Amino acid sequence: MLIYLDTNVFGRPFDDRSYLKIEIEAQASLAILSMIEERRLNCLGSDILKLEVAQTPMPKRMRIQSLITLCSTYISEADILKNLALKVYRKSRIEPRDALHIASACFGKAEYFITCDNEIIKKAKKIEKDLKELGYNIKIYGVLDFIEEVKE
Repeated sequence: MLIYLDTNVFGRPFDDRSYLKIEIEAQASLAILSMIEERRLNCLGSDILKLEVAQTPMPKRMRIQSLITLCSTYISEADILKNLALKVYRKSRIEPRDALHIASACFGKAEYFITCDNEIIKKAKKIEKDLKELGYNIKIYGVLDFIEEVKE
């Protein structure tokens, strides 16, 4: 199963875990990363992921960079990807960088796009519908919902 984790999933284990929601998401993120390490899941990376990680302050950046090496395949930005991201942005009204992440996941043929971003999670069904209209079939899940999905 090929999945795409956006930057916040890679970074969640290094966030302030004194908040219960963040602690639970951090544990879920670590479980997903373990499944990737064990090769039960394959992870897709992208140029936008690398860019966002490069803009993360130290020492968190170093920790995340060690995790993104788990990605088995990378999607490079190309005009076709940017055009898809623009369509996603216009249809779904999400942040431009989020649209680039989602477009990268679609372009790389990931089955799942996984995030901790509440805005994307709230709009997941609409984004999925919009993507289906564009010819892409991808499921968008929060980390907790994804853990429930693969647990079954």
